[in-house]
Amino acid sequence: MEARPGALLCQTPGVSKRAFRAVLGLTAIVGIGLRVFNIRRAYPGVLEAGDAGTYRLLAELMADGKGYIRPRDFLFTGERIPTAEFPPLWPTLLAVLDLFGFDGSNEQRAFGALLGGVTIVVVGLLAAAVAERRVGAVAASLTAAYPQLVVIDTSLFSEGLAVMLVATALLGVVRARHAEGGVLATAGLRWWLLASVALGLGALTRSEIVLLAVVLVVPACRVPDRQAWIRAAMVGLAGVVVCVGGWTVRNAVALGDLQPFTNNSGTLLSGANCDAVYSGSHIGLWNFDCADEIDRDGLSEATFASQQRSAGIDYALDNATDLPVVGGVRVLRTFGAWNIHNQLFFESLEGRDYRWLWAGWFNWLGLVALSLVGAVVEKRSVWRHRWPLLVPLGVVFATALASYGNQRFRAIAEPGMLVLAAIGLVVLVDRLRRQGTHAPSGSS
Repeated sequence: MEARPGALLCQTPGVSKRAFRAVLGLTAIVGIGLRVFNIRRAYPGVLEAGDAGTYRLLAELMADGKGYIRPRDFLFTGERIPTAEFPPLWPTLLAVLDLFGFDGSNEQRAFGALLGGVTIVVVGLLAAAVAERRVGAVAASLTAAYPQLVVIDTSLFSEGLAVMLVATALLGVVRARHAEGGVLATAGLRWWLLASVALGLGALTRSEIVLLAVVLVVPACRVPDRQAWIRAAMVGLAGVVVCVGGWTVRNAVALGDLQPFTNNSGTLLSGANCDAVYSGSHIGLWNFDCADEIDRDGLSEATFASQQRSAGIDYALDNATDLPVVGGVRVLRTFGAWNIHNQLFFESLEGRDYRWLWAGWFNWLGLVALSLVGAVVEKRSVWRHRWPLLVPLGVVFATALASYGNQRFRAIAEPGMLVLAAIGLVVLVDRLRRQGTHAPSGSS
């Protein structure tokens, strides 16, 4: 089942393009239906709080022509204060829905379900690109039924959009590396551009996705000719530069502050570095009271965020001996390997259904097991084509280490894990089938 370096899709006997496309379409429909079912069962009349509620308020104010402003300040005081606390893409999409009359919570969740359908198709194409169409069909099916993504896609958090964009970026990178004529051929450059735009939009959805531009695109387009490598990297980074650059200019004009990403890092670091989350049952989590300790009166958003960042960093440095343990617990929590009852309870407080979170955790264990099967059984040589699938895992690790433990931070690594699990499942089934075919026969 080794990937063919020069082929975009391996020509698996018995799996035609038409059949493969039909399977992708069917799994997307089933996956969307499952997500809609989750909306009807898990979110009847639920009012959003936290980030999900903020996204909806931001969208509502933009749709009303108020601009990208701090929503709760406007509601309480009537002041229009420009903000860069949250990445803009997801609230902007919700605002577009609002403009067209889709302003209800469940209507906007249904849009997330449709995005989940796109993710299913893209993951299937990605799996076919690195292995074969049969693996692509399995990967699409796993994605459609994977509870972790069902919950994320319908939660009104930005991670559902982020998953779709990262999967698209991985597909672009894989196809560009195997494009006919090389990475600098016209076909290759088109795929690099797709990856670039997906990562740029991803950076406006989840700030950590910008790291993928460095640790994924730059090494992936490497060729012996250094100038050719630079040209490919420039195409691969163009979308990121344009998207992040545009957001930076907007922030400089609206806030008077050179902010290429968001001001949310202050709240993140102050809430993740304090006594409440450095020991006990809450170790490795995030605490609202810690993030709210600094008095905000009279401070601009940028100044307030700077003071919060300083408080969080100072606490971490003052307790540097605790950091290895705390950081390790953050990572373990993100990967579902620490006090799972406690972890899922806190995640359910963000508005995700507790039962679906448990189902997602059990399915995650299965994905890990199947991925390990594929890694052990497959030939080592194929990993020179599949290593991009593992890169988002590294970004997730770094994000969890620097922030706090939450399984939704793992979302951008899910497409790669689903593909690896599909490979492992197909390899395992093939091995078992061959063993059954060659088993000795006879009577006792």
